[in-house]
Amino acid sequence: MINIPRHTIASRAAWTTLLVSAAIAHIVMPEWFVAYYPSYLPYPHQAVALSAIVELALAALLWVQRTRTIAWSCIALLMVAYIPVHVYVITHHAMITHPAITIPLWLAWLRLPMQGVLVWLAWRER
Repeated sequence: MINIPRHTIASRAAWTTLLVSAAIAHIVMPEWFVAYYPSYLPYPHQAVALSAIVELALAALLWVQRTRTIAWSCIALLMVAYIPVHVYVITHHAMITHPAITIPLWLAWLRLPMQGVLVWLAWRER
């Protein structure tokens, strides 16, 4: 049996939980994510669905030895790809409306630097 450092398993488990939870949210509440999708980007419904598929695939690839390094790199890139959405939420906050959930502006501001931390955490796992 291969001896895998415990922190690596914990990191993969945490990221798998994060990615699968996000994918489920994208699948169950797509309209909520579409409401926060930048209006200058095309195909919001397809992008939300695709993001769920990518999140699920990357979560699975973290557990395959051969694909782990590329999975970590792709997760970091995915976190970078989400930055325009977070910027859009901040810059267009007053125009974004969704009856079920509204993101407070202070939380949108907090989420932006958190995205940078997520990029760094995924990138360092490579």
